[in-house]
Amino acid sequence: MSHAEAAPVELSASTAQILATVFTGLAEARSEVDLLEAALVYLRPLGPFAINLHLTTVFEDGVPILARPVAQWFEGTGPATVPAEAEIDLRSHLSISQLWYDQSAPVFLEDIAADPRCDAVYRDFITGHGILAQVFLPLHSEAAGRVIGVVVAHFRASRTFTGEERSVLKTLSYGLASFLASRRLLAEREESLRLAERQRRMLTAVLENLPIGVYLAEAGTHKPLLANQIGVETMGKQRIEDDGRVYYEAFTIYRPGTRDPVPYHELPLYRTLATGEPHAGVVDVISQGEHGGIVTLELQAAPVRDDSGEMFAAVVVYLDITERNRAEAERVQIRDELIRTQAQALAERSTPLIPLGADVVAMPIVGTLDGARADQVIEVLLAGCAARKARHAILDITGVPHADTAVAGALLRAAAAVRLLGVEPILTGIRPEVARTLVGLDVDLRGVVTLPTLQEGIAHATRKATR
Repeated sequence: MSHAEAAPVELSASTAQILATVFTGLAEARSEVDLLEAALVYLRPLGPFAINLHLTTVFEDGVPILARPVAQWFEGTGPATVPAEAEIDLRSHLSISQLWYDQSAPVFLEDIAADPRCDAVYRDFITGHGILAQVFLPLHSEAAGRVIGVVVAHFRASRTFTGEERSVLKTLSYGLASFLASRRLLAEREESLRLAERQRRMLTAVLENLPIGVYLAEAGTHKPLLANQIGVETMGKQRIEDDGRVYYEAFTIYRPGTRDPVPYHELPLYRTLATGEPHAGVVDVISQGEHGGIVTLELQAAPVRDDSGEMFAAVVVYLDITERNRAEAERVQIRDELIRTQAQALAERSTPLIPLGADVVAMPIVGTLDGARADQVIEVLLAGCAARKARHAILDITGVPHADTAVAGALLRAAAAVRLLGVEPILTGIRPEVARTLVGLDVDLRGVVTLPTLQEGIAHATRKATR
């Protein structure tokens, strides 16, 4: 019967006591060095001159290629760490690495020079360092599903291992693997916690420095999960923290520009919690913060989903757009005023009133006359005649391209208006085609002096004014 198939060996009382001490040390170990030191309680009396603990790092076709030594012990010294950059290349003796990697039981090389499992390359390499026997304790992790390390004991002379020693070394191999895997898992979880804490701090820093308010609510319960300070300050309410959760007092939300409260179920956040879809909106709130008054908020709500796509929360971000709206209103007001001023200036330039003497004014009209411009012409003409106490007003239409009912009506209304002020209307610059149109429209120009050119109109008015 082979050693691997041998029946369990009953341990002596002293060996059982030593093994209990070893496992107590393994349970209290906080590093790989501590693990090796605990194992040395049993390994050192076996007579090795050196013991190494390696963690496998690189694999090729399931075979460990590189193993990083993390702890070591040499006769006459205590356990010590090994530089992280130190690695043992196992390529030169794949047969041995395959041997201990393929099984969870220890591998005993009691006489390396005569062991057929050692090829010539490995035999020469090991014996050249004065090593004549070795024991490999593979550290097989059930969680990882593979060997995660190996403990190697080196002997200067060939030796035979008893059944008890083989049994204890196998038990020790299992124990070392379990505690090493547990320590690695604990280290990974501690690192995950450190990363999670760093991410939490980064998220908190980002949220607290955003120029927008952020509020996160749990799906189903609608309980608040997160709110940043600027969001609370925007609402003008006090933040309350209880058992790691953030709350703040209720506030009243109104429809923009009114005092009509918005029902909570119409708010974007609650609509997102109810439908699982993004929603947006604009509301007013009465802020009791530093500046107080009405605050207009732009709300954007969106679902927060897990890997399976299920919504577990909803987030709403809100931006104070009060100043933006005020600036926009001012911009629109300035724009409208500018347009009005420009329109007025353009209108005045397009209908200039030219004083030609003590009581004579002239208005050359250029371009199309529509209803609005006709009213403006009459307004400018009446104001100018009254201001200058004119007795004669010349309307020159040389620059009017065509005449229609609107033009005819404008001319008649202008003539009638100035006549009511006691001013004689004089119409000049009527071109033949315009004259034909006015005749065709049956326009009655009686009472209006008509002359062919502006010069003749000026001469007519001047003669009458000097009488």
